[in-house]
Amino acid sequence: MNKIKDLYCKFESIVANVKFAVVIISLFAVSLVVGTFMESWHGTDYANRIVYKSWWFILIEICMFLSIFMATVVRLPAKKRLYGFYTIHAGLIILFVGSFFTYINGIDGSIQLLPNTPAHKILINEDILKITFPGRKKAYKLALPYSYTPRKLSNEINGVKILEFLPYAKKKLAWVEQKKGNSQQHSSTYLLFNENFGQDVTLSLSPKSDFKSMSRMGLLDLHYMPSLLADCFAKKSKTGFMIWNLQNGECFVPEDKKLKTGETKKGNRFLLIKHNNEFIKFFPDFSPVAVNDDLTKREDTPYRVLSKKVFQDRPNLFLFGEKVGFYRKGLKKWAMKDLNKGVVSLPWMNFKLRLLDHRILAYPVEVPIYTKPIQERGNLIEGDTKAVKIAFHNKEYWVRNDAALELSNGMERVRFQIQPKEINLPYQITLDHFKMNKNPGTNDPASYESFVQLLDSRTNGKVENHHVYMNHPLKYDDFTFYQSSYFPIGPQEFGSVLSVNYDPGRFFKYLGSLFIVLGSIWHYLINRRKKVSV
Repeated sequence: MNKIKDLYCKFESIVANVKFAVVIISLFAVSLVVGTFMESWHGTDYANRIVYKSWWFILIEICMFLSIFMATVVRLPAKKRLYGFYTIHAGLIILFVGSFFTYINGIDGSIQLLPNTPAHKILINEDILKITFPGRKKAYKLALPYSYTPRKLSNEINGVKILEFLPYAKKKLAWVEQKKGNSQQHSSTYLLFNENFGQDVTLSLSPKSDFKSMSRMGLLDLHYMPSLLADCFAKKSKTGFMIWNLQNGECFVPEDKKLKTGETKKGNRFLLIKHNNEFIKFFPDFSPVAVNDDLTKREDTPYRVLSKKVFQDRPNLFLFGEKVGFYRKGLKKWAMKDLNKGVVSLPWMNFKLRLLDHRILAYPVEVPIYTKPIQERGNLIEGDTKAVKIAFHNKEYWVRNDAALELSNGMERVRFQIQPKEINLPYQITLDHFKMNKNPGTNDPASYESFVQLLDSRTNGKVENHHVYMNHPLKYDDFTFYQSSYFPIGPQEFGSVLSVNYDPGRFFKYLGSLFIVLGSIWHYLINRRKKVSV
């Protein structure tokens, strides 16, 4: 008993000491300053991971709680002159209790709303690796570390090894060499630039590549096509049609084989190609695929017909690896240039094009590498990728949060996906329509608001209409929904993102704050009376 009493006395002498309180408060203040700068430079999630939800910051808060509690205990029994002091410290203790409830059971997330699509899932900023075995109809979920730095992992799920997690990463271009390959599945990197702008563009025809065969840069569309089509594309044709046989790679224009072309009564151009003793009809101005008599798509033919006419009204670049084709609207003709001869001038905004790299027996992939996130105007401009390295049948792969990865060992398929943790709401929220107001003369949003419908099956299917905008949240069932941001889903069509907050400690925080205010006033009045009486 004496040892326990001695230990308690030592604990009391340290924790209740004013010097201990000063040190802890100073550490707390410095941590808040660091956290504020981290949030400003690197984003809220990074600040939470490195400061606000770190073990050492929680330890500082516990020490503050103990310091406040013991400072109150050593001043018992209660004295009238310290009533204000007791009230202030009681408020601080209640405030800490409320913060503890919030930390344990609180929810901070978001819900994404598509127009006229019910949503009920809250996305929490905690990462989950989902591994699905479609053949077995089984799925496994692995919670990834809540870390701000790369973490080595040693988990294994049904033969799949999870090796490393990158909470923040950027994508770096890398080339995968292969001994054999299809010469028409080539890949290229270009530099598109003018006096004020410059950007690398990588395109690929390889199905193994992370890069696609089409891209868009502002109003300019880029189409990456097999090199064998270049000569055919350059041929002059009155119709502007180009026919490609997918089976043998043959490419020609209607004039080469005297194919029948014509127009319907409505003026729609068509082309007939004889295949297997049957004439197949195409409407190239609408689709490169053949059609049946009822105008449904027909997939049983190897031919595709491209109409160059449909690409003449807006900027389009056709890239054939080492050659480029484009339409000169002023001259009313198509041009074909060889990029091996140097930089090619384009007929839009003084743009120029340079070939940086062209490969046949290699394809480009995006390899994630760790980086600190960088925030600008509330959005991450770098480090918004999360990645997990896995080993599947003795080969290593990267799974990224921006695209699911599907692998096969010849026997079964396995699907990998990084996704945020989800919490299901017992009711549905549907975006009726989204409204955006822009600053005069610009496309910059000045404000945005959501008109939503809430359906709760627990209230006999009653539908409630709500208007959510800045400083006017939707409050329902202890949850608060704030208008947070938006995302484009089509021309002049947007989805809405609502921040979701559930704070079970809110009442205690308000109560504690009230006690602190009242205690401060009480303490001030008591001290003022003492001075007046003196």
